[in-house]
Amino acid sequence: MSIRIPSLAIAAACVLTAACDSPAAPDEAGYAGQWSGTTAQGRTIDFTISPTEKVTAITLGHAFNGCSGSETFSNLSLDIAPQVQCIPAPCSPSISSYRAFGYSSGGPVSGPLTSVNAVFVSTGRAEGTVNFRGFAGCGDAIGVGWSAVKR
Repeated sequence: MSIRIPSLAIAAACVLTAACDSPAAPDEAGYAGQWSGTTAQGRTIDFTISPTEKVTAITLGHAFNGCSGSETFSNLSLDIAPQVQCIPAPCSPSISSYRAFGYSSGGPVSGPLTSVNAVFVSTGRAEGTVNFRGFAGCGDAIGVGWSAVKR
């Protein structure tokens, strides 16, 4: 006597088994998506991560020393995966799973400097700092903390 199990039930069982057997299964979409948060100045920080784990856009609000506004940096391609080579290979899981990014725009000659640094605490939460230097009439705001979550 044979028992027939519908193919949909088999597929569902395989998916459930794979999910249960996967050690520390990451969020299905990983880091990709829209991220949004708030700086210590009470302003927004938003950024977008592509499916290939690259930051493609950042928007930062600022408010310090009488100046306020927002800056958007688009058409970016910032890796969030570490660019390391471990000798001897392979890299440890803590190194290969680490995610972060840094970005800087402007400078002393070309105008105000804005830089942002991030580290991903999980696939759904990031933290970091932003620096605003040389803003005309406003000076600097250095080491402004922020946190964001994936929407």
